[in-house]
Amino acid sequence: MERATISADIVSSTALSTEELTLLQSEIRRFLEEVSGRSQGGNWGRLFKGDAVEIFLLDPHEALRTALLLKVLVKKTFSWKKDLDNKRELFRKYGVRLAIGIGEMRIADKKQDILDGEAIYYSGRLLEKQKHNGSERIVLKKSMFFCHKNAEFTEQMDVILELLDVLLKNATSRQSEVVYYKLLGKNEKEIAKMLNVRQHAVNQLSNAVGWKAVESAVNYFEKLNFEP
Repeated sequence: MERATISADIVSSTALSTEELTLLQSEIRRFLEEVSGRSQGGNWGRLFKGDAVEIFLLDPHEALRTALLLKVLVKKTFSWKKDLDNKRELFRKYGVRLAIGIGEMRIADKKQDILDGEAIYYSGRLLEKQKHNGSERIVLKKSMFFCHKNAEFTEQMDVILELLDVLLKNATSRQSEVVYYKLLGKNEKEIAKMLNVRQHAVNQLSNAVGWKAVESAVNYFEKLNFEP
């Protein structure tokens, strides 16, 4: 049975102060606990080396939503003005670079902290390839990648992820926050109350970031048949 993995790393983590990195790590750990809680512990994730993340998902249909949640979680954590240096600007735009892999898994043991199998090879190797494929400035023209044994499906998803990348790299921290809660299934009235703003403001932020396109992509992905 096919499973999903997400391999990710924080973009330009060295540009963050110790306090900023500590806060971000805390947010990511909380997020990973929530991912695990959605499946009574069947899903799980880990943060290691300070800026790298791996997530295992029992149901591959959850992969795109989970990956996007991680991306906008990081982007919403800090709100910066313009005139940032190159590394901080790369972090502001992309947050994390990530790869989704879907395939068989031989071992997914949370207690022993072991992930071994096709899916994690796909996502891990794909992410590693991006790190060593030229300069960071060039690589980060794109920050989301996909791999499945079906080459045609992989090509289709790469196109979708590239379009989502364009939308989300321009998102502000506030827009990212709205997308985050919408991905969690919150409606605009609930989000407005959480952010202490008017519902109309939430709607404007949602439209500005292209939420309808994000939602369509996630809904499409969640209806796919991954098994032959």
